Amino acid sequence: MAELVEITPHVYRLDLLNATATNIYYVRDDEGWSLVDPGPVGTAPTILSLDRTGELRLARILVTHAHPAHAGSLSRVVRGTGVVAYAHPDDMPFLDGRQPPLLPRGRTGQWMEALSKVVDLCPPVFKLEAIEEGVPIAGLTPYVVSGHSPGHVVLLHEADRALLCGDVLQTEGEQISFCADDLSEDPVAARASAQRLRDLEFDHLLPGHGAPLVGRASDRVRLFLSERT
Repeated sequence: MAELVEITPHVYRLDLLNATATNIYYVRDDEGWSLVDPGPVGTAPTILSLDRTGELRLARILVTHAHPAHAGSLSRVVRGTGVVAYAHPDDMPFLDGRQPPLLPRGRTGQWMEALSKVVDLCPPVFKLEAIEEGVPIAGLTPYVVSGHSPGHVVLLHEADRALLCGDVLQTEGEQISFCADDLSEDPVAARASAQRLRDLEFDHLLPGHGAPLVGRASDRVRLFLSERT
């Protein structure tokens, strides 16, 4: 049974087991709910059920990046709700069918490529709007931190001082780390662009994988990044 866990007054995590252990976030505002990274194929039935029962009436969907672990269920949720999905233009071709799905490199990518022959890991989406850096969408301000994918963005909820960082950083327990190099399109660029997070002010770090860091997260992220310049 899925459970909605409050992290900040406006940001919640959907506690839902999924194949890639991807964090799925909901952000509440006066116009409804924004869904951030709906997760891999298999999560859509639960998300649609919450919407149809009125528990979480979706107003829009945002994706931090185009990897199937984060956007695999996007097409089905868009079709089932009719809402608009937002992505950065550099990642759009991997979501709308102009390019094959964006898979990680290395063994994980090889395994996913084999799986894609029997399962459509990221069906194309035909209702996409562009994310523009610095232009807020329902209280979430996007910043481009490319490398993990060509158009990876982080989303800053300024009112709650919460940073939804996708796969720029991940956590294990209380420890911050980069994603494994073979999961990034350009790991060198990913680590370099992550330094942009040092310029952002936030109290809470909400990664795509791993537990959220609540309280003083900005200081901890700056320390982590300063040790890796």
